[in-house]
Amino acid sequence: MKTITLENGFRIVLNPVPQVKTCAMGIWVASGSGYETPETAGVSHFIEHMVFKGTAKRSALDIARETDALGSVINAYTAKDYTCFYAQALSENAAGVFDIICDMIANPLFPQEDIETEKGVIMEEFSMYEDSPDDLCSDTFCRQIWKESMLGYDILGTRKTVLAMGREDLQKHLEKFYVPERTVASFCGKFDENEAVELCKKYFGSRKNTGSTVEPDGAEYFKNITVVKKESMQNQLVIGFPGITSRDPRRHSAAIMSSILGASSSSRLFQKLREELGLVYSIDTANTKQEKAGYFAIYMALSSVSEKRAIEETMKIISEFPESITQSEIDIAIEQGVSGYVIDNENITNLASSNALETLFYGFVDPEDEVVKRIRAVTLEDVKKISKEILDIKNISLCAVGNVKTKQTYKKYIETVK
Repeated sequence: MKTITLENGFRIVLNPVPQVKTCAMGIWVASGSGYETPETAGVSHFIEHMVFKGTAKRSALDIARETDALGSVINAYTAKDYTCFYAQALSENAAGVFDIICDMIANPLFPQEDIETEKGVIMEEFSMYEDSPDDLCSDTFCRQIWKESMLGYDILGTRKTVLAMGREDLQKHLEKFYVPERTVASFCGKFDENEAVELCKKYFGSRKNTGSTVEPDGAEYFKNITVVKKESMQNQLVIGFPGITSRDPRRHSAAIMSSILGASSSSRLFQKLREELGLVYSIDTANTKQEKAGYFAIYMALSSVSEKRAIEETMKIISEFPESITQSEIDIAIEQGVSGYVIDNENITNLASSNALETLFYGFVDPEDEVVKRIRAVTLEDVKKISKEILDIKNISLCAVGNVKTKQTYKKYIETVK
């Protein structure tokens, strides 16, 4: 694998995997909801939609037909700290597909008529997420704990900000954030390296470096309990704590903690709440990490009548967890962590993405063997220490969506363990 940096700061990550027959490729831009303002909330996501609406040489229909003719599909998504445009194609068609991606990003027209049409599409997207109790619960939890940061805003923005956007708003954001130093192209699989580099130079090589550094803001954590009433057959719960950042040296210890507590089929929460007591349909844990902020959360789906027992059992497990972790649990979680990481890296789409994001935010890609070595180096004491720090009951927050009870009721449930 190698990284080529053009004179203007645009970076190209080339990761040949000659034994495969396809190429995963894309462009990652440091443009997301975390860089927006309350007035421009949702503009990154809006641009992600609009670049598919046509360029100077391709209409929206041309983009769709040409991509189909090359046997591929171009996808895109927006996160809190970046936007991604990506595809996978047969190696002989990779250059043609990447040319379309580059043209979309470098030369979007943003027709006002299409902007107005797309607002309707995004309004439907708002409704889709609001109709999904688990998405609504996760988004509401994040919005409340990071309420004074743009990281707490929904990636879609708000209906008000989206409906107010015009071509000038999109163009201003594009000119500020879609610049060489905030952009990475990544290729993984079987492809012509020279062809890939030349396409990047053709579309982005003459662009000016504006000196914009990729430094998203942090977010102060606000402890809270939030309830959202919604007709549903199941309730969704998120129980969370302040977490760690994406480059925290303890991140592998935190991942092992999550695996033992609730992110695996042999985890304590899964075994107790689902397998033994039958209180939940699903239960999971995860560390959500940004550059300068993070949180750890427990997610569960369950009936309203099971909530009290489920939360009380969860609180008991959390309170006992740091001092009761065993070496055998550590060994199992480490093997899961290494296995999951290596398996992910054997998927060329995943590898193209991880290579791009590490390059975009850190300027380098961690070698696989180094990451495996760090995971295997996690000790029992490391996990106990990070567990005591993260699972501090004084910092607990909760969000419930569905046929919910009062905030005071949930407060009593989580206070069963002092």
